[in-house]
Amino acid sequence: MSNSQTVNRNHQDQARKLLWPVAVAVFLFTVSYPVNDFAPPPSPPDTGLGMLLVYAGIALVTVYAVFALVLPWAFGRDGSGRVALGLAILGMLFAPGFWIGFPPALAAGGAVLGWAGSDATYGRRLSQAAFVIGVLGVVFNVVSYADVFI
Repeated sequence: MSNSQTVNRNHQDQARKLLWPVAVAVFLFTVSYPVNDFAPPPSPPDTGLGMLLVYAGIALVTVYAVFALVLPWAFGRDGSGRVALGLAILGMLFAPGFWIGFPPALAAGGAVLGWAGSDATYGRRLSQAAFVIGVLGVVFNVVSYADVFI
């Protein structure tokens, strides 16, 4: 029993170390779409500065809420598989609308939280499912992004 708690604690410690690098990567990915529309292409930009700031604000608030509020709170709870699964499912379902700013953060947050609880004694299966669905959600977000530019 103490061995499973040690493994769980290691996963949580590693997931805590990944919080900010993943949050920054998710923010940059999410903001890169409106930045690509705003950047001066040969034709006039599709997005004005105001809309770029709105998109960046939505991405920033969502990344902050997920990675600075929800995930640290969930790490302190025993068996946070339901929270992880909820984040992952929402991130995957909304992936076709990735440009609205919150699906990548939800999917990545669900994957990180699911991975942190994948060896937990309570809610382990939910966490494992959240990890898989969250990773799929991140992939769907990237594919949706690539589909726009291909």
